[in-house]
Amino acid sequence: MQKVIVAVVLAAALQTARPHAQTATPAAAPASAVTLDAVAKALGASTRLTSLQFSATGSNHAYGQAWKADMAWPAFKIFSYTATFDYATPAMRIDLQRTNPDTTPVRGGGGLPLLAPQQQIQVVSGKVAWNLATPANGGAPIVTPAPAAVNDRLLTLWTLTPQGVIKAAMANNATIAARVISFKIGDTQVKANVGPANLITSVRTVGDAAVLGDTVTETTFSNYDEYRGVKFPTHIVQKQGGYPVLDLTVSAVRPQSNVLVDVPAAAQAAAPAPAAVRVDTQKVADGVYYLTGGSHHSVAVEFKDFVVVIEAPQTDDRAVAVFDAVKKMIPNKPIKYVVNSHNHFDHLGGVRAAMAEGYTIVTHASNKLYYERIAAMPHTVNPDRLAKSPKKAVVEGVADKRVFTDDTNTLELYRVSTDHNDGMLVAYLPKARLLVEADMWNPPAANAPPAPAISPVTVQLVEGIRKLNLDVQQIAGLHGRLATMQELRTAAGM
Repeated sequence: MQKVIVAVVLAAALQTARPHAQTATPAAAPASAVTLDAVAKALGASTRLTSLQFSATGSNHAYGQAWKADMAWPAFKIFSYTATFDYATPAMRIDLQRTNPDTTPVRGGGGLPLLAPQQQIQVVSGKVAWNLATPANGGAPIVTPAPAAVNDRLLTLWTLTPQGVIKAAMANNATIAARVISFKIGDTQVKANVGPANLITSVRTVGDAAVLGDTVTETTFSNYDEYRGVKFPTHIVQKQGGYPVLDLTVSAVRPQSNVLVDVPAAAQAAAPAPAAVRVDTQKVADGVYYLTGGSHHSVAVEFKDFVVVIEAPQTDDRAVAVFDAVKKMIPNKPIKYVVNSHNHFDHLGGVRAAMAEGYTIVTHASNKLYYERIAAMPHTVNPDRLAKSPKKAVVEGVADKRVFTDDTNTLELYRVSTDHNDGMLVAYLPKARLLVEADMWNPPAANAPPAPAISPVTVQLVEGIRKLNLDVQQIAGLHGRLATMQELRTAAGM
């Protein structure tokens, strides 16, 4: 679930995070100062406690997928949540079932609105991580290796419960000053606050995120109760980037649960070597190029003296690969503008790379101040191109319409507000009768089964095209493939 990437490989350090002889409070501290032993005793986290399981309900949130820039991340309603922790192995299994929030309309990204309830099972054991999916028609769960998730899940194992925090502290030479426990897991700094009853009230780490840079993950524990000698919070809230990503009300705690987390053979697949970023180019009209090759696409539009790139998604590396492909296709004209469809982080992840290149960022006017703040955010954990060679970002806001035109091409930008995003921009090329859109409809593979229901956002896209009176024949989805307007109408139930 965690979206922030820790700075270093943690698996080796975390796998050995079992309590051993702890460091005491410094000699100069007053006799009343808290000690690690006192915290462990208060929590019931002695060496005899090797496992724990809790159940809860609440919400989890789609990080970086706000309906408007600078709003809280949108929430899913969790109606079942079971987390199992084996502190000795170490291993963790989180099984959650979620649906849409009770509030309407359902706004924001990250898969909202869900067309059917969704189950997620995420597991880690030692240096192996995997996901489990239950087939719709029953049968054995499908195992999907998730080697890239090992470090984040191990960090969650040691920071999502106060018992995990104190065990990791005792294993990593923690110090205490002013009731703050400080230690490192690998190169990641961890700080935990201890309340007056010697119970941990919060834990904080800092990691790197493509858009926000140095990003704090803070988990707070409150309303403790006792379960068979173990003190455990009945309310757990985790925030990233200042907004909640998890909010749980605990209903049951089972200390020493002895639930085994077995590693299936199918999960043992080694992490593949990082693949080079691939950009495939397809000319779809005169001076219009569709840049695919990954999960997120871009479009380049050639004018007489410059080029406009629509979308710099995901990461610096993806964005720069797109820019390089455009320069190779159109070698004698500079990229002048990069259009950003909306503020969701998967579509915004390469915007700092575009800023570092000196390109003007064109986005909806409601995003302008937020993007200027993004340009100034520190990236010290993992410095990116803009951090290494800072340039002043140039951000142009579009209200409802912006037109680029000369005697070779015309590109029109329009705002189409939907429940997915309030400041969504679509691009229309009248000569090609081509619409470029993100997330409102992701054209599926031609042989894909039909969706279980019609997304209201897809309907809103069709209505937006109608209101703008655009003569659309083809659609270049920034996910999916090139498709026809008739396919979009069919997907919208029209």
